[in-house]
Amino acid sequence: MNDLPDMRARYEEALVEVEEMKRSLAERARRVADLEQRLMRQAEHGGGRPSIGGPAESDLARAVAAAEAEKALAQAEREKLDERERSIRKVERELAGLRVELEEERQRLRGSEPAQPPPAEPEPDGEPPPPTPLPQPPPEPDLEPAATARRRTRRR
Repeated sequence: MNDLPDMRARYEEALVEVEEMKRSLAERARRVADLEQRLMRQAEHGGGRPSIGGPAESDLARAVAAAEAEKALAQAEREKLDERERSIRKVERELAGLRVELEEERQRLRGSEPAQPPPAEPEPDGEPPPPTPLPQPPPEPDLEPAATARRRTRRR
């Protein structure tokens, strides 16, 4: 049970890493898109035909190589991100299992007392749960029919 704070810290750390990877991936995707647009403009200005042996061809080749390298890096980052998200889901499952074990332990320690559900943890980005309605008091008993019923039985 002492692993719970450590697991929560690992979970939060993994979430921060995933967000950073997503930001990095988005930035790389923007750079690749900018490079692709630049290449398209160069191809349009050059008439769409590569010049043989000219400086524009070597610039174009370098730009294509750079774009391919960026694409390979982005794919590697995406794989890393996917792996990180899988590890986050694994930690979430472990935390859920520990919560179940903790609740079972609480019930075992309480004995035959009815188990109260653990307080729900609020979602950080979600809306708070709706308020719990108050229990309604039982309706007051109507004593008049019972009194008349006794009288009737006495008369007979």
